[in-house]
Amino acid sequence: MPAFEYEALDARGKKSKGLITADSELAARRELRGRSMAPLSVRSADGRRAAAAAGDRTSVMDRLRRQDISSRELMLVTRQLASLIGAGMPIAESLGLLARQGGRHNMQRVLMAVRARVSEGDRLSVAMDGFPKSFPAVYRAMIAAGEGAGGLGHVLERLADYLEKEQAVRNRITGALVYPAVLTVVAMGVVTMLMTFVVPRIAEQFTGMGMALPLLTRIMIGLSGALQAGWPFIVAALVILVAGAALALRQAPVRTAFDGLMVRLPLLGAFLRKAEAARFARTMGILIESGAVLPDALRAAARATGNLAIRKRIGQVVTDVESGRSLSDALSSRGRFPALMLFMVAAGERSGALGEMFRRSADQMDQEIDGAITVGLNLLEPGIILVLGVVVVMIVLSILLPILQLNTLALG
Repeated sequence: MPAFEYEALDARGKKSKGLITADSELAARRELRGRSMAPLSVRSADGRRAAAAAGDRTSVMDRLRRQDISSRELMLVTRQLASLIGAGMPIAESLGLLARQGGRHNMQRVLMAVRARVSEGDRLSVAMDGFPKSFPAVYRAMIAAGEGAGGLGHVLERLADYLEKEQAVRNRITGALVYPAVLTVVAMGVVTMLMTFVVPRIAEQFTGMGMALPLLTRIMIGLSGALQAGWPFIVAALVILVAGAALALRQAPVRTAFDGLMVRLPLLGAFLRKAEAARFARTMGILIESGAVLPDALRAAARATGNLAIRKRIGQVVTDVESGRSLSDALSSRGRFPALMLFMVAAGERSGALGEMFRRSADQMDQEIDGAITVGLNLLEPGIILVLGVVVVMIVLSILLPILQLNTLALG
């Protein structure tokens, strides 16, 4: 049944917006009147009719494509959809129930638009293809694999577990970075005040005496003068640098080169390679256990990889596999993949349990990543305090050294 987006006045004269399902626009208006609401506008939410109100040529579907569902909303929707489908509820009815239960208006509109397409005969993965910003490519690929293998409910459960784990890691990192971020901002504010107000005043006193200042003091006075005179240029340069870097990284060749550099860095590179390998293995495990063909699973897993350099290597692995090489050999020849995963992939090929081996290797790597994150976050706070402490000590020394020198001269 088609979905319609409406704007109406309730019995108290309050304007409200929402979605309603009906056979036609006329039936939707009739349904609204039956709810004691006065419809102001009713428009198709599936994008197959033009949004004619106020001469708007942009369809509702076009606007929805430019919007998205947040990662947290997608996680909750996936878990709830898995439960409903696992309980035997039809897909269209499940989507309608999720859309009506609340949440952001944008999420309701997207779900109702997907429901409308499913009601008209499209598969769920095909219906989601119209909303690439809401449903990532790998997400849709997993849904399609589950539909093809007849295990959509199982795939949705695995997808929900996958999304919940990623959300938990993001929340953990974000929560742990709040205090260091606040500490950094406060400390930088203190250092800026010292350099722009305290150091210049001290410099005036010593300069008037005509005494030779220590090297550290001269350096700090020079930095303070540069900061006072050139702060607009410094801010402008930083803005231009950040904007230029952001624009450059949107270009695929630049982004690929940058990502390749990142994975080659000591310590950080090893962490990034393991994190991407864990995501790749997790995605491959879900897809293969859902019945996806190996080359298709590799392509979908490549799209789930955020590092373009590693994504390029996975694309080369796809070519090797399609030419007849085993997956373990293809992964080994391309490098950048942890030895544990390569060993378990080879064991999975021999035993016929490739999906399970991918999943186990992902679990093992996730544990190692969690440990690395814990260590890194525990070292971050004292590291920031140490660096900022050194900066403050240098400023204080630049002030104290001339005073000590003056006392020495007075005593001599």
